[in-house]
Amino acid sequence: MSRLLPPAPLTACLLLLVTLAPSVGRAAWQGEMREDGDGLRVINPETPAAGEVTLELEELWRAGDDDDILFGVINELLTDAEGNVYLLDGQLQEIQVVGPDGEWLDTIGRQGEGPGEFNNAGDMFWSPTGQIGVIQNWPGKIVMLWPDGTPGDQFAMPFKKGGSLQTASRGHGQPGRIVLSGSAWTSEDDQQYQQTYLKAYGADGTELASFVEERTETSFGNYTFEEERFSDFQRRWTAAGDGRVAAPLTFDAYRIHLWNADGSLDRVIERPGFENVQRTAEETEGFQQIYDRITSWNPGSSFEVADVHQTISQMSFREDGSLWVLSSRDQWRPAEDLFTSFDVYDREGRYLQRVHLDIEGNAVQDGVFFAGDRLYVVTDLMSAFMSLLGADFGGLDEEPEPVSVICYAFQPSLDVITDASER
Repeated sequence: MSRLLPPAPLTACLLLLVTLAPSVGRAAWQGEMREDGDGLRVINPETPAAGEVTLELEELWRAGDDDDILFGVINELLTDAEGNVYLLDGQLQEIQVVGPDGEWLDTIGRQGEGPGEFNNAGDMFWSPTGQIGVIQNWPGKIVMLWPDGTPGDQFAMPFKKGGSLQTASRGHGQPGRIVLSGSAWTSEDDQQYQQTYLKAYGADGTELASFVEERTETSFGNYTFEEERFSDFQRRWTAAGDGRVAAPLTFDAYRIHLWNADGSLDRVIERPGFENVQRTAEETEGFQQIYDRITSWNPGSSFEVADVHQTISQMSFREDGSLWVLSSRDQWRPAEDLFTSFDVYDREGRYLQRVHLDIEGNAVQDGVFFAGDRLYVVTDLMSAFMSLLGADFGGLDEEPEPVSVICYAFQPSLDVITDASER
């Protein structure tokens, strides 16, 4: 539900209290690196080499829990070099801007078809030129605007030939290019196909690198959707400043593909011993309602929901090159008295540490966004999303609380991670 990559780290050094859990270990990494026909596989054990750490984060400010700012459904959060926070509201179709102290500054963008306007906005990113790219999910479009709200450049969507219908899912700016995921529907010999992709493009739409490209048969009307295929990589990938891109390509396996900047596969990170989280009856019914509404555009269709939660919920590269992964276990079944936990991998893909976040919140309800030396929690995001769909998710409040944004200082020490990775 959250996308985690900000464009630049903040500059302030803020207090973070770090408490090492008693179970921290100093053993060497016990996994295996194996070359096979598909390239390098990094096979990780279930025990992290550097053990576990619990972070007690200092709250800096919160916004939206009073009458000053009203949030709908926050789909993305970005920060700039001055610490200003940009919040894309997918319900109100606008971007709220708050300062480094949480005070409201401005509202930019708005719903519409004109320059700097958008509909069905689901994501945004910093482009290499310093503009904000707003991803309009359907019909697929990228709307560029400057941080002051002035309309920006035009971005040409890929798959320009053949009049294909397109959707856009997520975007991320890297030096000199934009990484984009989406889908296009094409016809060939009276058969319809859905082409899904994760690629890097220049500002003119020229393809620069290809990470994932898949084509499946589909049809308009009387189609059976399967969650294992429908809920794919398009919203779960992440990108690093050095050009690397990572994505899980399977629904129910702890397996992450990592590509180099040129699109070549670097390695596959695996946890074969990870146990998937079985859904409760209420959770299954909640997802059934979500997907039934999302796919209602296809008349006579049905949706088959999986019995387990999607193994990997979200990922983020940090500025030091480490990869932080939120699994289904730590989103849906977090440890008691903790908000959630992240699995941390070094640049080689080795599972080095499990980081627990000891803050208030509910990992199912709330969204998490990393941004340099701060961490942001958007409260009641799931309830707000379900309310927007007109659906009910078992176990959540039927009447959602007002959405708020809580900012925490976040500057975890990497000493333990560095020590472990050098063994």
